[in-house]
Amino acid sequence: MKKQLFYAAGMMAITFLASCGGNASKSGEAGDAAKAGDSAGTYKVDAAASNLEWRGWKIVKASEHKGTISVKEGELKVEGGKLVAGSFVIDMNSIKNTDLKDTAYQNKLVGHLKAKDFFDVEKYPTAKFEIVSVAEKAAEASTHEITGNLTLRDSARKITFPANIKMEGNSISATGKATINRLEWGVNYDSKNLGLAEAAQKAVKDGIVNKEMDITFNIKATK
Repeated sequence: MKKQLFYAAGMMAITFLASCGGNASKSGEAGDAAKAGDSAGTYKVDAAASNLEWRGWKIVKASEHKGTISVKEGELKVEGGKLVAGSFVIDMNSIKNTDLKDTAYQNKLVGHLKAKDFFDVEKYPTAKFEIVSVAEKAAEASTHEITGNLTLRDSARKITFPANIKMEGNSISATGKATINRLEWGVNYDSKNLGLAEAAQKAVKDGIVNKEMDITFNIKATK
């Protein structure tokens, strides 16, 4: 009986972690970047106060990792008191892990994330996000819905995700989380294993890294 209960609890945990992050954010071919009018104000992105948070997890064998990536530079455009356009550059060499305590393991993981079968930062040292549109949302958990082109490696794809945008004096902050299918950007690690049947996936020794990953944008800018 104890064995059955332990097995059931284990399978529930696996199922939970495999589904963490929800469905991938809607994505498609890159769109035209939004353009602001001549009267728009320019807000410079504060690189020290901005970053991206990433989270990835394994299917079948329950585990996850998370960390940060720095923002290099960028600007936002505000018109009529509203965010209307903008873009920022992401420093892919700055990838960090924040959950591991073992320094050697942490360095190994970060090194792998920088390698060719993940983000290939030697060839693609920067990534980019540019706004396509910003839509206001009334009476919802998020204040806006942002659509923008996310460029990773050599691929640019349009994604849409909920965000909270605040305007305070001469500053603006925007926070939003997107769950992306990394395979759509050519981040193909474990792609062969992801195509295996469920029974075969369970037999993979170290588990399989999910094709989905969370990216949370934390952007602050000042006029």
